[in-house]
Amino acid sequence: MNFPAIAKQTYDLLKGQQAFSNISAFIILHLKKISSPTERAKFVHNVVDEFNREVFAHPLVKELSGCKAGCTGCCHTQVSITEDEAELLARIVNDGLKIDRAQLQKQMNAGNKSEDFYKLSYESRKCVFLGSNNLCLVYEDRPSVCRTNAVLGDSSQCSTENGYDEKKTLRLVKTSQSDMAIIGSFQVSNNSGTLALMLGKILLKSSVKKEIFQKKKSISNDFEL
Repeated sequence: MNFPAIAKQTYDLLKGQQAFSNISAFIILHLKKISSPTERAKFVHNVVDEFNREVFAHPLVKELSGCKAGCTGCCHTQVSITEDEAELLARIVNDGLKIDRAQLQKQMNAGNKSEDFYKLSYESRKCVFLGSNNLCLVYEDRPSVCRTNAVLGDSSQCSTENGYDEKKTLRLVKTSQSDMAIIGSFQVSNNSGTLALMLGKILLKSSVKKEIFQKKKSISNDFEL
């Protein structure tokens, strides 16, 4: 299981406090009642957004956070998602959203290891959902971690253009409740991993199913003729 690092740090710190551990338990309980993977993903996103609402509305966060539309600092970093989130993103792609599949394949080849991912060039690490206008193409359905990891101060501190330094300290907005919800979703997920790897697997599976269906349809049509 690949947990998002920042959310996992929050979980390890606060899991002993019932008010916070109850959030993870709440998420797990409710996700088990939802059969649709895309609906499960949206449920978690709604909970995360609700927890974030008050946090990001704080005047100091509004004033000091550099995370605004058009900023792409964290869009070149490795993102962990659940299988449900991968299903949601794959559905959007299968419904017609164009992405750079060659870029996706490069990122898939790096697997789940961050050290391999950051060996890729800065441009090759760009999220496949980052548009040419530096806006997220799936903003309403973006992964949970993309909804929480905001910084206080200049957004340039998030940039990995000159390499990734895991020891660099970021002044992050505290989203403790959201982090606990995110970990709950990862705990109940059948699988999780990097965005590229998880999305690629779902798209490949969808492509194989489509190919099999088309072949069966072709055989059926030949038989009727």
